[in-house]
This record gives sequence, C-alpha cells and structure tokens, in this order.
Amino acid sequence: MLRYAIIGFGGLGRVHLSNLEAINKERGDLSLCAICGTTAENFKKSVSLNLGTADVSGVDITNVNFYDDYKELIDVEKPDFVVTALPTYLHEEVAVYALDRGVHTFSEKPMALNLEQCQNMIDASEKSGAFLMIGQCARFQKTVQTVKGYIESGIYGEVYRAEFQRYSQTPMWTWNNWILDPELSGGCVIDMHIHDVDLVNYLFGIPETVRSVMTEKKVKRESVFSQYEMAGGAVILTRGDWSLPQKIPFSASALICFEKACVKMRSDGITVYTDDEIITPDITGEDSHVLEMREFLRCITEGVESEITSPRSVKESVRIALAEVESAETKKKVIL
Repeated sequence: MLRYAIIGFGGLGRVHLSNLEAINKERGDLSLCAICGTTAENFKKSVSLNLGTADVSGVDITNVNFYDDYKELIDVEKPDFVVTALPTYLHEEVAVYALDRGVHTFSEKPMALNLEQCQNMIDASEKSGAFLMIGQCARFQKTVQTVKGYIESGIYGEVYRAEFQRYSQTPMWTWNNWILDPELSGGCVIDMHIHDVDLVNYLFGIPETVRSVMTEKKVKRESVFSQYEMAGGAVILTRGDWSLPQKIPFSASALICFEKACVKMRSDGITVYTDDEIITPDITGEDSHVLEMREFLRCITEGVESEITSPRSVKESVRIALAEVESAETKKKVIL
C-alpha cells in the first residue's frame, strides 16, 4: 500500500486528489493519509480556476488527518509520497524537506523561481534516492505526443517554423493574489508561459538564442512575446499573456510548420494540412493530469526514470524562461 498526502488544497490540489482516487479504483494500493492546507469542514468546498473545478465530494476522509504545517504532516505521517500544489515561492522549500526525508515528491509547475532553487530540488532527490517529478502536464497531452511522433519519424520532413500562444484573463483566483507578484510567482512568464517554453524544450530542444519583449500595463510581467533561433535554422515564436479581460476564455494553441505539412494544435485536437489533404488524427484519451500522475506512480513503484520528463529537463525550461525575462529587461538577444 502506498500512503500519500496532498500538500496545498486549492484547485490543483483537488484535481490531483480526484485523479488519484480514480486511479486507485483500478490499482487498489493507494491510501490518502493526510491533507495540508484545509480543514475537514472546508474539504468539500469547490475552488474554481481556469481548469474548472474538481469534484471531491465522494472522497472518504474518515481516516484522513488534516494539518496546517507541512513539516508536521511529513514527520508524523511519514507518507510514501506527497503531491504538492502550492504557490511557486514554496516549491523548493517543501520539495527539499520531503525529499530529504526519502518521500517521493510530485511538485506542481513551475519548478521554482530560479535555477539555484531548481538545482537544490534535484540535489535533494539524487542524494536521498526519492523520486521527483514536476507537473509540466502539457508534455503528456495526446496532441503533444502525436506531434512529437511526427517530429521523430520525419513523416512530414523537418520543422522550419513554429508558433505557440497561450492567453488568459488576469488570474484573480489565488490567495491574496500572490500570483500577480513576480517575486512570488515569476509572473506570466514563469507561471503560465512556462508551459509553452517547456513544450519548445521537449519537442525541439534548447534554443540557441532568444529575444523577448514584455508588457506591464496591468501588472508586472503580464505578457511575453519571444523569438527563438534553433540549431538548424528553425524559428519559433511564443506568446503568453494573462492581462486579458475577465470575460475572455483561456486558450492555448500552436502552429507547427514542417517541410511537407502544417499542423495546428489545440488543447482539444490536431489538424494536419498538406497540399493534398486535411487530416484530423484521433487524440481521444485520458486527461494530461491523469497521465502525468500515472507516470509518477509508475516511476516510484518500478524504480525507473521517466522517458517523458525529468527534473533536469524541466530545469532547462526554467532557464529558457529566465533568459526571456533577461532579454526583455536588457532589450538584448540572449545566447543560451
């Protein structure tokens, strides 16, 4: 039996708990022992975010203990693994504490606010042998895996240009609006745009250079527009903006241009355009948050590294995003 705890019980904490409960109906070897960040009385209250809400009303909390101190939870409960869904400025602190005590840790994205914090998390994992996964869930989307297959197979030739964009209303759903303070969240660049930065890293590798601009009309680091130059000459554009009005729905999409086709990628599907046909591949399957949690559980039960994600790879995504901030602030191209 794998005993686990949820640390941080906002929207994503509920999402992960709901998914783990669903997975446990198949496996039967997961046991929720504790939650940090709520009380038994507030447990079933819904929390809204751009993912919607997660229903935890059917979760049995009879034998679940509630804590307001994550250190006490870890020291008393000694769980096999924890899932942390906390504000970004707490990611390193909590992950290192858990990993140092041999507790496998799933920590939400972004990995951390800077590279030193990222490396501290990696070092703690490698020293203790406890597994660390960062919740860059977009890597697990069926759409992304399909496009990665096109790239690796060469079925449509080389990629010469790509565009990624992610737009959101200004996030007003966090405690004390912590997410709007770049010192705590990294701003749009590190918090939301990191998904597309990570996809560029995962699909194409580390860019050679980046040039970026940002706007700060409503809040600091509210948007970023970047151009990457890749080895081999491909050009990639990324756009992230969370300064939009509250009535505008969240959206994410990409256009990837191969030598023989262009692929439009959305969260709900893919369309492949060639000179001769339009193809709509079947991308039905489980939600990316479910898939990443399945992979995390597989890694800790089988004692293997993931082929889809690793802390060192995700650290590189943070490095790219920080280079965008540097470029925007210095108004210069940054060499990676």
